[in-house]
Amino acid sequence: MARIEPLPINAVDEQVRHLCEAAESQSGTSASTRTYAKNPAVLKALALFRGTLGKETILGPALIELVRLKIAGLNHCHY
Repeated sequence: MARIEPLPINAVDEQVRHLCEAAESQSGTSASTRTYAKNPAVLKALALFRGTLGKETILGPALIELVRLKIAGLNHCHY
């Protein structure tokens, strides 16, 4: 159980709501994104950081997806 309750989607700041909606469509949940949305500046910085990591990598898309699948399996997450 989460110690910090995520915001309901309708309570997320409009400037970052699209990030929550994107997370929901990509992974089926936006709980962690809605938790970061409690501080919109932090969520924006995190999104920029993750975007930069995604663009500036030496790993190919297939290997990145395998890593995601492995991490999801280790964490017993549905992915």
